[in-house]
Amino acid sequence: DRVTRLMATTKLENLSQNAVLKGFARLMVDFRGPVRSVTVDHGKEFSCDQALTKRYRIPVYFCHAYHPNERGTNERFNRELRYYFPKGTQFDQVSETDIQQATALINNKPRKCLRWQTPVQAVSKPLSRW
Repeated sequence: DRVTRLMATTKLENLSQNAVLKGFARLMVDFRGPVRSVTVDHGKEFSCDQALTKRYRIPVYFCHAYHPNERGTNERFNRELRYYFPKGTQFDQVSETDIQQATALINNKPRKCLRWQTPVQAVSKPLSRW
């Protein structure tokens, strides 16, 4: 979430379109706030953009190739996850529980942009305060 910096993660079976749709469905069940849009890169796993738009009625945007600055929040989340799962990690050996534990640690870390609150604290407050 760009406002509260709350990170939501799930483990995908593989990088197929079907796996992405299933993973997104799991995230949508847990996420309480409105989803206004999704921004993805040009990976083949995201070629299901029309199915996401049709199923959830939210627009899917593609950033330009080789422009990670267009999805800065996503890049920041990736960098934080890499602290727990360095490059070369074999994710077939990583459990969903491990991923959720790392996500919880990240979501409970205070952020300067949130006036030193954690994303968990920020998401529990009305958005009008930001």
